[in-house]
Amino acid sequence: MKTILTKQDVLNLIAASSVESKSSMEQIKLEFAKQNAELNKKIGELTDTIGESAESQVRESVIALFRSRGIILDEIFPRAIKEDSDGTKLYEIDLLVVNTVYAVAVEVKNRLRQKDVENHLKQIEKIRKHPMSCVKGKILLAAVAGMLMKQEVAEFAMKKGLFVIKPKGDSVKILNKPDFKFNEWYVGK
Repeated sequence: MKTILTKQDVLNLIAASSVESKSSMEQIKLEFAKQNAELNKKIGELTDTIGESAESQVRESVIALFRSRGIILDEIFPRAIKEDSDGTKLYEIDLLVVNTVYAVAVEVKNRLRQKDVENHLKQIEKIRKHPMSCVKGKILLAAVAGMLMKQEVAEFAMKKGLFVIKPKGDSVKILNKPDFKFNEWYVGK
């Protein structure tokens, strides 16, 4: 005996199939979102590790680098953070390197871009407006370090009076010529 499906039976089958498809699609979307979140977390962890490695490489060499330029520095403050009286972060400097005369604010990036140089210059102004005690009354210098950077970015930073630090083999070097005229910002007490 043949079963004859009515038009309504066919519509009901299509509707049921559609509900199952929607349910399957929702499951696929949820699984994709979960995997995407896990991937983003792992990429973030990797980026942090690479950033910490870059910062470590610069931190280990920065005093010797500036000493070779006649600027004798003797203290390093990694991740120097200044907060206001309410606990709001005003700025964060990757490496702050000081002596009794100079303070050098160093921004370290895996990939240094022009916007990073511009942002660092804004940080310099924040330091001048809201100086940390170890910077007050000193001459402030600025440096940027990038594991990867285009030549035009390095040139832009140099034109703005910043030292440019880049890896060379197992160490790092200052790209600026020895007669480079760097900017100096005086920080009041």
